[in-house]
Amino acid sequence: MKATKLAAATAAALLLHPQLSPAQELSPQFDRYRPLYPAMYFAGGYAQDERDRAFDQSGHEQASATPSWGDTAFPERSEVAQFTWHFPLFESYGVPLVSTRTWMGRVTARYAQLQTTGFLADYVQAHGGSDPATEADDLTNSATGLGDTTFEFGSFFLGSENWRTRTATPYSALLLVGATVPTGIYQHEAPVTPGGNHLSFHAQLGGHWQPWRGGFVDAGVGYRVHLVNDEPQFGQLAPSKQGDDRFWDVSIAQRVVRGLYLEGFLTDRAGASNAYRNPTYAPNAPDAPPNTLLTTNRTYPTPGEYRDGGTALRTWGGSLQYFVTQRVLAGISYTLPLSGKSGEFDLPFSNRACGTGGGPGAGSCTIGENGSAHEDGLGAARSYASRRLMLTLRFNFGQGDAFTCTGCER
Repeated sequence: MKATKLAAATAAALLLHPQLSPAQELSPQFDRYRPLYPAMYFAGGYAQDERDRAFDQSGHEQASATPSWGDTAFPERSEVAQFTWHFPLFESYGVPLVSTRTWMGRVTARYAQLQTTGFLADYVQAHGGSDPATEADDLTNSATGLGDTTFEFGSFFLGSENWRTRTATPYSALLLVGATVPTGIYQHEAPVTPGGNHLSFHAQLGGHWQPWRGGFVDAGVGYRVHLVNDEPQFGQLAPSKQGDDRFWDVSIAQRVVRGLYLEGFLTDRAGASNAYRNPTYAPNAPDAPPNTLLTTNRTYPTPGEYRDGGTALRTWGGSLQYFVTQRVLAGISYTLPLSGKSGEFDLPFSNRACGTGGGPGAGSCTIGENGSAHEDGLGAARSYASRRLMLTLRFNFGQGDAFTCTGCER
């Protein structure tokens, strides 16, 4: 049956992961909140995103990834690999609320090739070595490599009963919890880096509905909590504590012809204010007051904790999904930004001036204010306004049970 074929071949999609350029992942996959037949599923994706535009704090689209600093882009080529297991848990033991439904486990690995171009690339080149005037030390353009790893576990508490004999699942619900572990490459002195360098935990509730023949509606809501990043990147202009995220997604898919599905989706994420702790330098720092009679005359960010106004990103897009075989599903998706806002904050600067050895005030130093500058938060604080193209491939490794009583009567 078509419904059985769909359940046997479709892999559930990734949650949106706002950290990363790894800030966006596989597009919302139709049927993602539906219990599939017990098996292992693989989902892989390759995405291109120029990330040459971003939303500012006021929600206006700007023709730069860092509008406060100048024309900059962070082009990204990324790969995502996801393994998902659907299985009954202790089915033969009759454990209440456990044995009567199916469960799901998922592991997600990431890889990203990142670059910095434009103004920030020139700044990195000019300050690639140690620079006592700015405390910018060994800056690098970008980092490429493995990203963070996400582990998830959940239960289909609705719609997975009698999975052995069920021929249709008109509705279902999934409760999912997970954690993202900082296993990725983290380059402290790069404007962009694959890893997030902190733990985060999330929970999500999703529902699936088949309102008509060949039609699929999926919708979910979730919440993500971020722990502290003890070493924020690029002069600590990335958040030391990323604000918690609220997110939701909805998609509608329709079978066009046999094996071919057309899908439209909408996603939304809203993040609380980000905290920045003791930034050490900034690309747009004000110049020190001119004075040739000083042995030391240095401007630096005033120590303290600063907060932005939070972040947001809403996107919409579409995809085509085609069953190449009963076990292989290929897809292409295109995601466009609708609205958003990035983290920005005003950073005050201080100036330290020390007198010469022979003049008045010899050997003494004074510290005073030296204006402020408007800064763009890096890392998770950026919400890009660029478009994203992704190719996906999903594969069903075969049917099988897990955690059952071997040799027991079914």
